[in-house]
Amino acid sequence: MDVAGVISGRLAEGELVIIDGGMGSQLQAEGVPMDEVAWSARANLDRPDAVQRIHEAYIRAGAEVIIANTFAASRAALEPAGLGSRVAEANRNAVRAALRARDAAATRPVAVAGSMSSFCPVAMEPAAAGPPPAGPAAVDPRLPSLADFREQAALLAEAGADLIALEMIDDQSYGRAALQAAAETGLPVWLGVSPARRDDGTLGTLPEIGDGSSFTDLLSALVDPALAAITVMHADPGVTLDAIDIIRGHYAGPIGAYAETGGWQPPNWVFDGLSPGEYLQHATAWTDRGAQLIGGCCGTGPGHIQALTDGLGQRTAAR
Repeated sequence: MDVAGVISGRLAEGELVIIDGGMGSQLQAEGVPMDEVAWSARANLDRPDAVQRIHEAYIRAGAEVIIANTFAASRAALEPAGLGSRVAEANRNAVRAALRARDAAATRPVAVAGSMSSFCPVAMEPAAAGPPPAGPAAVDPRLPSLADFREQAALLAEAGADLIALEMIDDQSYGRAALQAAAETGLPVWLGVSPARRDDGTLGTLPEIGDGSSFTDLLSALVDPALAAITVMHADPGVTLDAIDIIRGHYAGPIGAYAETGGWQPPNWVFDGLSPGEYLQHATAWTDRGAQLIGGCCGTGPGHIQALTDGLGQRTAAR
């Protein structure tokens, strides 16, 4: 059985699986400069050694799924940074760094997920990217296209990723494109959504990269029973609990949660968020609501993942 199958089997048995923490923010924390346009993706070209070292630290902290540093490595993200000719190199280097880290540090099955996301200049400077088109059904030319997702998905699969983790998918149009491209690889697919609290208390999508849908409408449009998991990621910890409950109303499979903590001043993360112990308290509540894939996003580091490993131990998710 391949490693993705091992992880799937554990989830089917009700076990918890630990995911890694933030990569871009951890690169920054360790002194790797963030690109003004391509954010963390440039590290795949300039500092693959640092990318591998951080993956190794997460594995040693207990991560059983590590996510390759390809969140910001689509053509839609790299072309505006003048790196369009290096899309293949950036993605291959990222997966290679993750695979090498697994070989160097893993003493148990560890899956490598290839990330594909909505990241593009809109996420760095929304005003500079121009206004969005009207209506949730419109194709937003500022965001990754089906061709962008297909190119990246093929690169990730060819480089050896065990599964595809879609991340920060907050729009029905590019969400369908991302799902289609990911499914075409034949690899297991996680759908990662990033809800935000609206003024009326309900959950919607991130304003910079969302289509104005409610969180419920987004799920209704994108959820497919064939998905290997749905994750709440790059969301505030306080929103995540409500999001898990809403997802469960649309999807019967494994649910994951890896939240952000801190602030964002492009291109840098502001490390003023939750301590590892505080983050664990939130994560414990997520597992009590049935989340099985637990990790961290921006602002979390190996210390947070170690706290999850130590604190959640052999817990099983509530059913």
